[in-house]
Amino acid sequence: MKSVEPIVIKLGETRLDAGAMAQLLGHFGVSDVGGAAFMVKEERNSGETLIELAGRMCYRSFEVGLNPNVTKIRADSEEYFTNILKKGDGSILEHIQVSFAFLNVSRVFTHELVRHRVGVAISQESLRYVRPKELGLWLPEVLSPGQRATMEGFVNQAEKVYKVLEESVDWADVSFDQKKVMTSAFRRILPDGMATNVIWSANLRTLRHVIEMRTDPAAEIEIRIVFDQVAQICKRDYPLVFQDFERKELPDGTGQWKPSLRSKV
Repeated sequence: MKSVEPIVIKLGETRLDAGAMAQLLGHFGVSDVGGAAFMVKEERNSGETLIELAGRMCYRSFEVGLNPNVTKIRADSEEYFTNILKKGDGSILEHIQVSFAFLNVSRVFTHELVRHRVGVAISQESLRYVRPKELGLWLPEVLSPGQRATMEGFVNQAEKVYKVLEESVDWADVSFDQKKVMTSAFRRILPDGMATNVIWSANLRTLRHVIEMRTDPAAEIEIRIVFDQVAQICKRDYPLVFQDFERKELPDGTGQWKPSLRSKV
């Protein structure tokens, strides 16, 4: 058994195609000046510009003059997003998907994570196929030294039993399908606290909701640690969408993130 720490890596995100954006703006008759302004916005933040394009397309509010009903617009992006968040127009935030790798997290964590189903995609390491060479374990600081030693002793014992079971099979002489069957059977003695890995993707609307829920002091400590990191990445990379999220440090060192604008988005 080895001690591990949860790790968060941002793997990818939805990106805007600048050429396609120019084609879209041309279709609606946006002026060269208006188009140039959106090119600057795209260079600043591709994902947030895609969201702004989607929102403005609904009303043809790229600039004044395209929609006879529109006589003024919020040209400043920060002002535009502030209005979106206040109104709760969350649907346009769904156009951006962000993918994270959550490494060295427990199956306790992933059991909590899968409760969030709307607007997400999940790919988890399979213990039907993966035969672990060593068990990783993260334990919360709330445990006393004696409690920690007891839990580590149990995991070490489980790992030893797992190795005995493993050695009872001549893996070189069995088919891959049989390896899968035996690996799946043996995993039943492994603890939920063992480290695993998952790739999790969510749109920005979902991220606003999950960050608020899973950094709340009532949330489980491990998931708070992970989504505190997620929140910091989102605040950095999507400053307009997360402009109203502020971090409050909790006594255990994790951060609670709460929006000041309408949270229903």
